Amino acid sequence: MVAVVLIHGAGDSAAVWEKQTAHFAGNHRVLAVDLPGHGARTTESGLDSHGKNAAEICRIMDQHVVAKAVVVGHSMGGAVALTMALEHPLRLQGLVLVATGARLKMRPEFIEQARQSAEAHGSTVPSHTHIIPVEQMVHPAISADVVQWLKDHTGQASAQATYADFLANNSFDVMSRVGEIRTPTLVIGGSDDRMAPRKFAEFLAGAIPDARLEVLDPCGHYPQVEQEAAFNRALESFLASLPISPLA
Repeated sequence: MVAVVLIHGAGDSAAVWEKQTAHFAGNHRVLAVDLPGHGARTTESGLDSHGKNAAEICRIMDQHVVAKAVVVGHSMGGAVALTMALEHPLRLQGLVLVATGARLKMRPEFIEQARQSAEAHGSTVPSHTHIIPVEQMVHPAISADVVQWLKDHTGQASAQATYADFLANNSFDVMSRVGEIRTPTLVIGGSDDRMAPRKFAEFLAGAIPDARLEVLDPCGHYPQVEQEAAFNRALESFLASLPISPLA
């Protein structure tokens, strides 16, 4: 049994990992987290740096008595996971980077929309929280049912937290440091991800020593949902390849 910590992306919550939580919970200890301002923690203030978010994940692990885990990060969560691998490497048994990059610059208009929403809504969750519509983030071939599932399970964060997420992403850049990572790593990308393009995944897999690369097709920015079965198989294979850690 492996401890698996799942970290959501910007403006999302643990809900985006619902399918993986159900799939892996039978054989592993799965902890899908809500960062401050997200999901069950929307009354808390979101954090505006991934150093702070990484420290918060370590705190949550301590709270749940998890000394070491396979840390799986989607999009912004991948930036948090990368920060953990660089700043808190002894907490990781494995690293899984999903639809993310070593640098996550945000388009200025997205930051401005998030800022205006934060000023208008503060710590509440706006009724329309998708600054970037789901349809623009998934592959065009993905079924309407999957798109609707994503609409129902994403965007569960306060306006303030979403703005903080965007600011943290915009200042995140570890391109010159990812070669320092020595944690076993799996990189999963989407063939047609417009938010974190395939080249982002290829860079990470090439720069991190001995990293594995899986590019799922057809797939956009949510591999764990758009290609659920293939994603789960890739993660299962990676987990099975890891040596059992007495600290996990």
